[in-house]
Amino acid sequence: MAIDKDLFSVNNFQSTIRGYCNRIGWGIAELNSNKAVLRFGMDSGTTQTVFIIRYETTLEFSCPTGLKFSSFDAIPHQLSSYMLKENSKYKIGFWCIEELSNRQVFSIMHNAEMSLIDINYFLSIVKTLVQKCENLEQAAEQGLRGI
Repeated sequence: MAIDKDLFSVNNFQSTIRGYCNRIGWGIAELNSNKAVLRFGMDSGTTQTVFIIRYETTLEFSCPTGLKFSSFDAIPHQLSSYMLKENSKYKIGFWCIEELSNRQVFSIMHNAEMSLIDINYFLSIVKTLVQKCENLEQAAEQGLRGI
């Protein structure tokens, strides 16, 4: 069933995001008519950040990891191959490499048509991205410590 995409129009984006987050019990770090930033304190002590960017008919959800590389060539081939394999298992989210602050960063993203997003789908997307990002970071940290 399609949801009214006007919920996320330029005029309603802020009120819809604010309403969803209030109902779920989440705080909002930043909010304007095209972008929302949500931050989540994790049990590990880290903070995961989700960016929600409004495009014409689509919302892009993005959760960057702490895995950052100085150049594309510095990204370990094994890690990239692993992430591509993981993508085939997901219904929500996909791994990608984004350039952020002149560094190559692994991020987990999800693009969704506005007309499909209700509060339950919104909740599922954000929770899934945050948890997958946290899982990867914790696995990487354990790998570095040799656990």
